[in-house]
Amino acid sequence: MGILRSKFFISVALFAVVSSLLAIVRFGNIAPTDFPIRTWTGWAVEDFLSDKKGRPNVVFLGSSLVLVPVAGVDADYLKRPIDGSHHHQSQYFEDQFKKHSGIQVKTFNFGLPGEMPSDAFLITKFLLKGEKRPDVIVYGVGPRDFMDSLLPSPAATDPYQYLSRFGDVTSHKHLIAPEWDQRLNFELGQLFYPYGHNYDISVTADRTVTSALDKILPAPKTDKPYTIAERRLLFPQYKQMEIGAAEAFFRPTTPEQRTFDNANMKEYKKRYAHLNWRTFTHQMKFLADLMNTARDRGTQVILISMPITDLNRDLLEKGTWDSYKKSLKVLAQSKGASYLDLGDSKAFSITDFMDTVHLHSGGGAKLLDILAEKAAGDHRVMSALDPTNSSIAGLKGGQL
Repeated sequence: MGILRSKFFISVALFAVVSSLLAIVRFGNIAPTDFPIRTWTGWAVEDFLSDKKGRPNVVFLGSSLVLVPVAGVDADYLKRPIDGSHHHQSQYFEDQFKKHSGIQVKTFNFGLPGEMPSDAFLITKFLLKGEKRPDVIVYGVGPRDFMDSLLPSPAATDPYQYLSRFGDVTSHKHLIAPEWDQRLNFELGQLFYPYGHNYDISVTADRTVTSALDKILPAPKTDKPYTIAERRLLFPQYKQMEIGAAEAFFRPTTPEQRTFDNANMKEYKKRYAHLNWRTFTHQMKFLADLMNTARDRGTQVILISMPITDLNRDLLEKGTWDSYKKSLKVLAQSKGASYLDLGDSKAFSITDFMDTVHLHSGGGAKLLDILAEKAAGDHRVMSALDPTNSSIAGLKGGQL
């Protein structure tokens, strides 16, 4: 028994030593901007950090509630298909805002599928700073962003997998890993380098083996490589979040083509089932920290309660909608953010939606028209964009 105990402690000690050595040499470590799989997040981060993009004045944050209508509006406005992997701006908003304010701004659309406030916080903390600090953040949110019962933890999103690589997230570990098993996994990753960097190590190993095999058995040359869509015909579950260049287009539409479909009702019944108030409060905390970070850097936040349909709102548990709206308003007021409440606005009807939560491009144009006009009349927004302009002193701020 004593021999076994000795062997155990020796093994543990050896593992600790090897782990420390691997950490010192950063074995297998890949850069945060090295994206083995290109998802919506990877494309957006790469485009944002590109030197050619310069500094945006206005950055849009949000889930597909923001991504879909903002991109769709530009397809209509520019009268051409736009590639979702490369188009990360709102030309329509830029032109509408100039019309109302006289100021030319440069935008960046950081709307991402499934983006939670925890993800938006990481974007703000790690990327929207220094030479890339925007003057204004426009953050559009919906109830799902705070109460998705299908999400096990903030660390489960695709954006988190990319964004958490850009800095230290331990200050928010109690929010990122709230369950004991999630916390244990998080702490083990911090303590043992091979465990915490297993993805990097596996990617490095895969590249090394693939490179060696390509030299021995080179892949046959083809005139046209398989697209991701073609690959998914054979392997539907393989790298589900990956998108390729020129494979995710937003195309121009006409009013006749913009139809409503309530097919996602079943999905949202599941998302809103068994509301976890801890998830709700944790995501609100991330939103508060996003606002604190932006305010400390001199960036003005416009928080938008995005319009959703009555059909979707009625799926929420009783009292949830009121708690959600009240929390957003109080947070915006306490953090000095501008607040645009469109959640149940009568300015939008069901004909503005493609499904129960997503505006189509026609509804998106209406949203951006309202935003451009309201933002141009908000003195805090205008001061952030043009602090030397004395003519904005008489404008109002706060609730837009």
